[in-house]
Amino acid sequence: MQDIKKDPSRVRHRSKLSGLAASMQPAREAAARLKRRAGRFEIYELLEPVYRVYFDWKRYKKARRSARVLAHELGIVRRKGMCPIRVLIEAILPEADLKQKSRWVRALEYVHSEDVSPSQFRKFIGGHGGVAGCAHLAVKISRRRRRPGGDWND
Repeated sequence: MQDIKKDPSRVRHRSKLSGLAASMQPAREAAARLKRRAGRFEIYELLEPVYRVYFDWKRYKKARRSARVLAHELGIVRRKGMCPIRVLIEAILPEADLKQKSRWVRALEYVHSEDVSPSQFRKFIGGHGGVAGCAHLAVKISRRRRRPGGDWND
């Protein structure tokens, strides 16, 4: 019989996945609670743990790598320039509206660009017009793409 040896790269890959799953557990639980309840401000219960996971990934300098592994395992199609926050949101709430997910991502990118700690997340979001206000401020600072007809469309 042939001896089958374990591939060390597969073992490391599996340990990364277990670490990712453990770090994402609070966000998954928040998504489950969000599906049971419907309220105007319930989305903050989801975005706060997502921001906390992203904040930890960035602190340990493993955001892009973790997002790549997560996207590969869940079959999420990654596009050029796709932010790790978008991968997290796609992994947790894949059925959400595309424009809504885009607004959440832009808002969380803005919050991170302002160096807000996860403990101050709600206070910051509330003071800047909510998710939509933060997304709008992110667009004012740096636009992702230009409108086809320019900004002067009436």
